[in-house]
Amino acid sequence: MIDGDATLMGSMSWTNAAARNSEDLNLVASRPVAEAYAAHWRERLAVSIPFASREDWCWVSSAEAPSDTR
Repeated sequence: MIDGDATLMGSMSWTNAAARNSEDLNLVASRPVAEAYAAHWRERLAVSIPFASREDWCWVSSAEAPSDTR
């Protein structure tokens, strides 16, 4: 969101390669859309857990996963 008035959405690689790639970036100039995106982000943040290390989210097999995540 930009100043609560606009929302950038899509899949954009912010690198020099972006000029050669097929990137998708849309600017929606709408306060209601920006507010909806901000509200959704706050909802996701409220149920998120801190990321500490690779072992917290990436397992080679399901046998390695903590039992409470299966």
